[in-house]
Amino acid sequence: MNLFQVTSFFALLAATSANALTIVGYDSATNDRFASGYPTAPVENTSASFLGNGYDLSGVGWNATNSAQSFAMISDQHFVYANHYGPGAGSTLNFYSPTLDTVVSYGVSGTSYNFTFNGQTSDFAVGMLSTSLNAAHGITNYPILELNTLASYLGLPALIYGHGSNGPRLGANTVDVLLPYNFPGGIGEDSYGIGYRHNSSLPGDSIVEGGDSSGPTFIPWHGSLALVGTHSVVGTISSVPYSIDNFIPIYLGQMETVGIDFSVVPEPSRFLLLLLGACALLRRRHRMPSE
Repeated sequence: MNLFQVTSFFALLAATSANALTIVGYDSATNDRFASGYPTAPVENTSASFLGNGYDLSGVGWNATNSAQSFAMISDQHFVYANHYGPGAGSTLNFYSPTLDTVVSYGVSGTSYNFTFNGQTSDFAVGMLSTSLNAAHGITNYPILELNTLASYLGLPALIYGHGSNGPRLGANTVDVLLPYNFPGGIGEDSYGIGYRHNSSLPGDSIVEGGDSSGPTFIPWHGSLALVGTHSVVGTISSVPYSIDNFIPIYLGQMETVGIDFSVVPEPSRFLLLLLGACALLRRRHRMPSE
């Protein structure tokens, strides 16, 4: 039985100016990463109400030819994305350098890695920059949150990174579900996801929209950001709208096998991977994130 009924994946791929990360009660000072100037001369949002205050967002870059398309670094050269919405070899990724207070650019190499679930190509992928990040640019990379059980992720507060009319946005949600799902075009369950229920009456609640694919979802972890997912699809579970990300921790064993550089928090562990064969749909009552 397919537990997750998704919309057409083209709804995520085909971005228009009308699409943006949907945030209940959206406020520019609270939700926009940059106060102005994006994408060519971005000015950091220093508002005291900004959700990203105290976190380093420099490791999230954007496609130079499609500034709505965002990618998060997991090492000095590797970045994560949704397989259906990659930047492509020869593309250019731009980053805001906090040390230089300007945009810096890196090319995308021809090397990329696609990963499998249930014997099929999943929607999770890793790409490479043509050169490693220059330390002088001060651009960070993010560890992946690897907990000992799948249930340990449920109820965690999350920061959802997406795009908007003024540039990238940060919204809030709570991890509600982990599940295998059938990415449109696959046969059976071919990807594994982490999901966030959308509550349109809950102030601050967010859900991804068209064009947000590949953007990261973070879990605040002891004052820093840890990655858990890249936006993949939207759809419904029991008629309730959900955002579903590729759940990165499930793929760490495969990433390790092909030699991709990454780090994890809190401690290296492969215990989670042993649970995959027995995992089932897990749900929890929705709560707003808080720190």
